[in-house]
Amino acid sequence: MSLENLKTKLLSDPKVKAHYEEIKPEFEAARAIIAIRRKLALTQRELAEKAGIKQPQLARIESGKQSPRLETIAAIAASVGYAVEIKLVPLHQSDQSGEQPQTDRQTSQLIG
Repeated sequence: MSLENLKTKLLSDPKVKAHYEEIKPEFEAARAIIAIRRKLALTQRELAEKAGIKQPQLARIESGKQSPRLETIAAIAASVGYAVEIKLVPLHQSDQSGEQPQTDRQTSQLIG
């Protein structure tokens, strides 16, 4: 069974899917940090030093063992010339629906 098939099977359980949606942003942040670090060819130690944190903390963030504070994510991003963007999307919106998230302008038009 492929990883994608396993994910699909597990997410068919409403309880599993609800928990997955709850923790998904943390893992997306970790994946983004890893991607930037690799793109810049930095070690965890190098990125941690730039961000003013310790390497073991960065390792825990990247592995999903620690939920980082927004300030920590922002410090990591800023230390290498990146910024953090946060988007609010409806809970019922699925990444697999093929729909794109609302842009800030579209969201403003919808709520304001």
